[in-house]
Amino acid sequence: MTLPVTKHAVDDRRVIHHELGHWLMAREMGFSVGQIFIQRMSGKASGHATVYPRASSRLCKAEAVDDYISSRIRVLLAGSIVEIEWYKKTFGAALGKQLDRFYENPVIDHSGIGDKGKAEELLVILAGIRKEPTAKHNFLPDQIRVLFLEIYRDTKLIVETFLEKLFILADLVESEPWQNYKTLPVEHERLTELADTAAGIVASTS
Repeated sequence: MTLPVTKHAVDDRRVIHHELGHWLMAREMGFSVGQIFIQRMSGKASGHATVYPRASSRLCKAEAVDDYISSRIRVLLAGSIVEIEWYKKTFGAALGKQLDRFYENPVIDHSGIGDKGKAEELLVILAGIRKEPTAKHNFLPDQIRVLFLEIYRDTKLIVETFLEKLFILADLVESEPWQNYKTLPVEHERLTELADTAAGIVASTS
């Protein structure tokens, strides 16, 4: 399907939501985070969320590697899962059933360059940990697909726990001052303050 075209301020909001998805999920997974950075160019926006995906201890067992890789994949998928929710909220729930198939849809590539490719590389490793080796090459895509769906569903459930806060946080971030109308860097300390404010708003309305 063809997604609604987003430009200028609408595209800024799309990318802000996407990057906050990465940022908040990284915190949920116990990774250290830094700033988010949004850039405007010819009516379109690009962005980056600084995440430090470092293991908290030595990964000396397969289970520890599995847990780390699964957490890293969740961070990669969260940006696009949040973006899907943003599309639904902005353009209507009728898009929902199609957008939930984003793995074959260019949503992720259209805003988070490299997210899909990075996730697929990690899924190959995860398949090697969880599945018995097979000489049949055509088994690997099926194994990867099963793992992807499992982690995708798990990630979506986690996203749902902070989605309300994220939408409020995105509004606060959008109101931060842009530099020369082209870049919006929000440093870690400020972003943490805004996240706390968003959490307080959610708590007060619950």
